[in-house]
Amino acid sequence: MNLGITLSRRTLAVGVVIPVHNEEELLGAALASLAGAFTDLLGQGLDMSTAVVLDDCYDRSADVVAEWQVGLCREKVPGNIVVRTCKANNVGVARGLGCAALLEEWNFMDPSRIWLATTDADSRVPRNWLSAQVARHDVGVDLWSGRVSVDDWSSHPSETASRWQRDYETERIPIHGANLGFNAGAYLATGGFASNRTGEDRTLHRAMSNMGAVLHSDSSVRVVTSARTHSRAPLGFAHALNRISKNFEFGLTGQWN
Repeated sequence: MNLGITLSRRTLAVGVVIPVHNEEELLGAALASLAGAFTDLLGQGLDMSTAVVLDDCYDRSADVVAEWQVGLCREKVPGNIVVRTCKANNVGVARGLGCAALLEEWNFMDPSRIWLATTDADSRVPRNWLSAQVARHDVGVDLWSGRVSVDDWSSHPSETASRWQRDYETERIPIHGANLGFNAGAYLATGGFASNRTGEDRTLHRAMSNMGAVLHSDSSVRVVTSARTHSRAPLGFAHALNRISKNFEFGLTGQWN
């Protein structure tokens, strides 16, 4: 560990939470991208860990996670892996359990020196995803939010992509659980993730804003997410895309989660 870097910076530990609900098809790619993001932090003297929360899974998601763990050990990718299970079928509960697991692991550490990030099991983060967040945290940011992109629109009519892109780029600060990070001390001060099946990310963002936390929105570091038609969370991202595909009018802000 580089003590000179550690003592002069705000961040001592970085943890990622990824809730999983029957994601055997897309989970492997999501986890592989996380390994790249952690590798990008090598040399910074940080403790690193991932909490995977298997929420009411009855497919092969647990096997995919186990295979990933074996691969990380073989390739000597940095970071610890914590796996939790629950039967909530609730993304807010799952994200909260993941955060609690990481904070329990680092219970000897001041939470204000811990950075927590969340993504989704159907999403792929870019290599600089964590390093970009840590850089902002070190200069005082308490909550960091990023945008998403879609690279496969095959399950939707051709017009859906252009309509979504047009509406999405006009949103000033879209909030996504798939691309979010925050200071653990500030997170705890808000009471953590609400037990919402949808919108837990926006609820946390609003709570941190109300308490005067330093917020930063980054439009350049985008997470690639799926445009699937079956929504894991009611009124979530898939629901919004389905509304466009069915030619419903979409005029609400803050719906891209």
